[in-house]
Amino acid sequence: MTTELPSELNDLVLLHSSFLTALSLHYAHNGTSTPVDLRTLVSSIASVWGKRKVTLDDVRLCLGVMSVAKVQSAEEQVFRLSDYGQGKVCLEIGKQPQRSGIMARHIDEDALNNLFIQGLEQNWKDWIYSRTQEQGSEVQRISIVTPTKKRGRPRKIKATGIAIGNLRTNIDTPSDPSTITAFIAQLPQVEITACSSLSKVAPLREKGRKRLQDLKDDALHARTQKEKGKVGKGKENKAQNKITAFASTRKLDLLDRVLAKQAFQALLPNPPSVAELQRKAGLQRAEEVLAVLSLLAAGKGLGQRVSFSMTALVQSLQGSVRSPISKDEAIRCVELLAEEVAPGYVSLVRMGSMCSVVVNQAARPLDFRKNLVALGA
Repeated sequence: MTTELPSELNDLVLLHSSFLTALSLHYAHNGTSTPVDLRTLVSSIASVWGKRKVTLDDVRLCLGVMSVAKVQSAEEQVFRLSDYGQGKVCLEIGKQPQRSGIMARHIDEDALNNLFIQGLEQNWKDWIYSRTQEQGSEVQRISIVTPTKKRGRPRKIKATGIAIGNLRTNIDTPSDPSTITAFIAQLPQVEITACSSLSKVAPLREKGRKRLQDLKDDALHARTQKEKGKVGKGKENKAQNKITAFASTRKLDLLDRVLAKQAFQALLPNPPSVAELQRKAGLQRAEEVLAVLSLLAAGKGLGQRVSFSMTALVQSLQGSVRSPISKDEAIRCVELLAEEVAPGYVSLVRMGSMCSVVVNQAARPLDFRKNLVALGA
């Protein structure tokens, strides 16, 4: 989209067109019911425009030129900027005529672009006319002041002629960069109005800000007093040292506590294995099993050697002990008696899958409790 305006002003026309394109895309994805946060919209405008970073003032300039054109044509304003506080400025859209159809657009980009171009061209013409009037009066003033003597200093007359020539050159060439920069600086910008909800929330925010500031002041005062107390107190007693150590320990975060616990666990000895725990449990019940085994051997006769099948012995043990005992635990206790506690008194004879328990009554240990203690029972 090009006009007869200078290239710098054509960039403003493209900026306004990019603004409308980015806004249309935003409305197509999010609808028009929610205000548009300019912090996210300006990045989309810069991507479409491709010239430079777009700022809030650029959006205000686009809306300001368009607003002036609407005022001149007695049309209703389409957009307005509202301040929601904490640096959030949103673009709100006014009432728009209802458009039906699948390809209906929320805003008429062509009409708004034409309106912006009309407003920019009108501002440019007014600016050039005012500059021409000012410079024309300046030329007239210099011509009046110029001396008409034939004798005198010709240098001043020559310098005056050069100045008049420079002024006429500036009038004839309005596309001078300094002139265009001054013109863009005086273009109108739309005002930012405070949101209606902001005035209601402002007292609450101010109250919260004061409360937060009071908390910070109290913390700073307490820290200052604590530092003064440390300087004046000098050495502390043991109780104070314990309290300080406990407080410093509590300040450690979760990760430090977990790492400290892992380091402490690494220094501890390894826990007993499953086999060691089963052996210890068998040793704790060895005395009870040995007493039952002695009664069974005495009831079988006066012979020196008495034998039992492992299955029959386990059943007898399960029916004789006070607390319940499993089959595996009973077999483990008998094996511990034959191997470690009373190897001469109890022995195992295996023949294939058959296992028999032989009790030698002549080799009964006199004090087997010492063996249990020595074995760690």
